Amino acid sequence: MRISTRQIYTQGVEAFQQQQQKLAKLQQQISTGVRLQKPSDDPSAAAKILELEQSVSLNLQFQANINLAEQRLSQQDTVLASYATVLNRVRELAVQGNNAPLDATARNALAAELDQRLEELISLANTRDANGDFLFAGYQNANAPFVAATTGSRDFVSFNGDPGIRSIQISENRRIEVDIPGQEIFMQIASPLALRESTAAANTGSGVLAPASVFDATAYAPGDYEIRFTAPGTYDVFDVGLGANIVTGASYVDSQDIDFQGIRTSITGAPAAGDVFTIGAGQYQDVFATVANLAETLRAAPSDTARAANLGQSLADLDAALETSLNARTRLGGRLNSLETQREENDAQVLATRSTLSTLRDTDLAEAISQLTLEQTTLDAAQAVFARITSSSLFNFLK
Repeated sequence: MRISTRQIYTQGVEAFQQQQQKLAKLQQQISTGVRLQKPSDDPSAAAKILELEQSVSLNLQFQANINLAEQRLSQQDTVLASYATVLNRVRELAVQGNNAPLDATARNALAAELDQRLEELISLANTRDANGDFLFAGYQNANAPFVAATTGSRDFVSFNGDPGIRSIQISENRRIEVDIPGQEIFMQIASPLALRESTAAANTGSGVLAPASVFDATAYAPGDYEIRFTAPGTYDVFDVGLGANIVTGASYVDSQDIDFQGIRTSITGAPAAGDVFTIGAGQYQDVFATVANLAETLRAAPSDTARAANLGQSLADLDAALETSLNARTRLGGRLNSLETQREENDAQVLATRSTLSTLRDTDLAEAISQLTLEQTTLDAAQAVFARITSSSLFNFLK
């Protein structure tokens, strides 16, 4: 079969182009360090690479989550450390206040500092994180969870958050809690002087009962007591356990203290005849009430016996608050340790995945350079042969 000169040149050029494409591909692999330039280079490896890249991306997100969780937990731990410092100072003031030789002026000075410490405690409980969210508010983190309020003659702190606990995913199969409930830390301190209040659903007046507290531990007898209004301006105090009145025909004055059995409360508004308000022994007393009661004891100048009893119980309540804080910090420490362990595991996973990715995707430089040299030599030889063939002519043999 006769092969035309045009065909020879066409085939030669195509062969050279293919060889040059191989060289260009090898040069690109060497310069970029990436073996797979497009999925068609190795479809199976490309699919595996995509899966591994997604795994790396996911683990890097877990690492970012761990950083966020660590920041939040560390901030909570710092706040609780400051909280414990304030409680220890309050405890020192309580011990000083129990010193009999102190006069009223000195005790009032201690009470004034306690007022400042109470404000400091409220500020700590309302600490915000870097995003402006309140640390101890649960899911209601847009509003301050601890708010100072007044009902009648009684000042108190109310909790406006919830017990919600948020968690963050730190690995494919693991989440970690990043909240310590503020209600648990600040509002649920076990105390034998804790009280609970309730208002009868059938009340028809506008009376509002203030949170009660024990102002004289020596006179306090745990039990259930009902403040019963026999007329809009008159009330009895009924001892449910005893089945008899312990106060009869007392005159009601809006927002004035109501004292009985060592308990002090207040009602504001206009109770109607037949309205009933109940005060009984409770389980928890908030730390703010403990500090406020301590300041009230120092200001009120009760007998030495009553003051000693009140301050002694306040010290016990402060110890319980410190223990609650310590338990919370222990939990925070455990979570922080878990985060560090999980961070190391995620780092190891990312390292192993990237090593596999490198094997599939990256260029083996030694092999690529050797192949480039071979392909260049082949191209040079082919060009030399092509030049010899195309330069041949019958006229060379007729000379």
